[in-house]
Amino acid sequence: MYSYLLSVIPPMLLGAQCVLLLILLKGNICPGQRGRIHKQLPIIAILWLAISPLFWPLASVSVLIFVFFSQVKVSKTRESGPIWLLQLALGFAIAFILFFIIGSERPQGLFILAGMMFLGASFSHVLLLLARTRLQAFHRLLPVVGIVAAMLVSLAILWQTQYYSLNYLHKIIWSLAGCFMLVLAGIVGSTWHLFTNQTIQKLPPICGFMMSFAAMVGFAALLY
Repeated sequence: MYSYLLSVIPPMLLGAQCVLLLILLKGNICPGQRGRIHKQLPIIAILWLAISPLFWPLASVSVLIFVFFSQVKVSKTRESGPIWLLQLALGFAIAFILFFIIGSERPQGLFILAGMMFLGASFSHVLLLLARTRLQAFHRLLPVVGIVAAMLVSLAILWQTQYYSLNYLHKIIWSLAGCFMLVLAGIVGSTWHLFTNQTIQKLPPICGFMMSFAAMVGFAALLY
């Protein structure tokens, strides 16, 4: 019944995993920031576990992340821990997303890829804010990635609508318009600090992520 969520949540989690793993491997972060990033990993693991009833192999990603989390410190630490577990979890996640894309029509495949960028960038941005990182480059780069990805999402939605009758489109037109408005509102929330040239605060990006997530779930429910 809720299988359309597989087009939204797993790509989002994969995108966030990519960002966090990149930071843990390549980021110039202090021991305190590393520990705080470690604290965010259970959030991703819990979400993988929550979506796994729709496709049980997804639970394997959650297990690997939890095992990694059990081996690392969440206070100040310079140790990366058994990072190969996160790499393995990322490999599993990529394999599952590719499986979903291969089994989908082309517009849905584009929707999944765009969602990985759009929600992945927004969700990872929120996690970095919760971790109180001082990686200013990511606070600028991730919102820009979200803007580009939102364009791809719009393209995927317009492509998918070509397969539906005019009668069905008339029924869902206002719902689609509402989802597009949520996308725009989500982008505003995520980029507010860039346009106002102010110090970034947690609330606007969090609200932006929530609206972006609601929009993507709405699109998936209506069209996929």
